[in-house]
Amino acid sequence: METIDAQKQTDGKVAILHGFTREEIFAIMRAVKRELGAETNVAFAMTTKHSLQLKLQDVVADIVQEHAYLKANPPTRQSTAASAEST
Repeated sequence: METIDAQKQTDGKVAILHGFTREEIFAIMRAVKRELGAETNVAFAMTTKHSLQLKLQDVVADIVQEHAYLKANPPTRQSTAASAEST
């Protein structure tokens, strides 16, 4: 039963990027969206020190879950600007 739950959590398209500059990451994201179509639902993520220590299945499940949440609750420009100012 646990395998079925794990499979549901990892359903989705995920691109995990490692070692790229910020500019390269945005170029890759634009290229993927251009080639697959903007309507293609792809979650992009960069590796972190923490994520590099986890099992890939766990990382993908976290990315898929977070992507679904952000699709359902997109950040607004105002809240994004406020978050940037508080850091």
